[in-house]
Amino acid sequence: MNKIQDFLTKKESPAMEGLYEYVNGVKDQISASSAAIYIIQGDQVIGEWYAGADPSTQKKADEETRYNVFSVRKSYIGLAVAILLKEGKIASIDEPVSTYLGDHVLYEGLTIRHLVTHTHGLDEKQGIFSRIHPVGEGWDYNNGGLSLLYEIIRKVSGKTVSKILDEHVFNILQFTETGWETKCSPTMTADVNEQCEPTIRLGDDTGFERNLFVSARELAHWGYLHLKKGRIKGTRVLEESLFDVSTAIHTPISFKNGPQNGFFWFQNENNFHLSELGEELPPGSYQILGASGCTCLVIPEYEAVAVRMLNKRGNPPGYDYLKDVQTFGNRVNAILSNQLQGTRS
Repeated sequence: MNKIQDFLTKKESPAMEGLYEYVNGVKDQISASSAAIYIIQGDQVIGEWYAGADPSTQKKADEETRYNVFSVRKSYIGLAVAILLKEGKIASIDEPVSTYLGDHVLYEGLTIRHLVTHTHGLDEKQGIFSRIHPVGEGWDYNNGGLSLLYEIIRKVSGKTVSKILDEHVFNILQFTETGWETKCSPTMTADVNEQCEPTIRLGDDTGFERNLFVSARELAHWGYLHLKKGRIKGTRVLEESLFDVSTAIHTPISFKNGPQNGFFWFQNENNFHLSELGEELPPGSYQILGASGCTCLVIPEYEAVAVRMLNKRGNPPGYDYLKDVQTFGNRVNAILSNQLQGTRS
């Protein structure tokens, strides 16, 4: 049991049943085999639900089941960047990439800010980079910028992302259900794929590859760490400024009509209609998503974190992924908003 789980109490809210039914319906619609929900409000777990089983072993999903969270890992890389900024190893988010990687025509005008907000304008295929739009003038969700950022992290720190997080977060909080996995374990669930057998994606343990496996509860604890800005049960684990910088909006001001990002976390203060955050969520909410259907949503207005896990790669005909993640956020908002109103009345 980690240090966050150790002091959280549990008081299941009856209002969660509708949310469980909704996510179970999504699970069936997209043919996922496993799903989970874990919701924290204040210092209480008010929702915890598991459904289905591993598609290969048929082991039922439970609190120890770990899902591949894919792009959710970017929020972990983002915190590593914040730590290196705090240590002065990265001068600022507006520092030119060329400062660390040398001069290159593709790096002209490119800064750390562009890398963490998907506004770098680069694409990468098999290690070859190309420019697909001018720096800061468009938003593209790919790993081109992430590859450069990871190279910078290694150069300035001499460490991997996973090593940085082990030292500053995982070891201190005793996280045991979070890690970039090199081999299978009984708690890891496979992903259901459209055109092939269920797979478990493995890789190296550097913290860059798409092989981060996390349980629903420990992903919620990750969100809770951000919600509390590094203070756990009155004890400061990490500096508050790390979370201020990693979750603030850093998308260039010149890019007004598109997605907004902190250090990869999504926000939506400009009411962008294609934002992955539900339009009913209060200002200041932020979220990170992964390709298997997982979501970590942080709502400071309600002192809440909501996590959803699924294990499906690929979207079947008739399923609107954007609408689904928006609906999940809006449903969570409705539950928490109604509970807050009930408390006040």
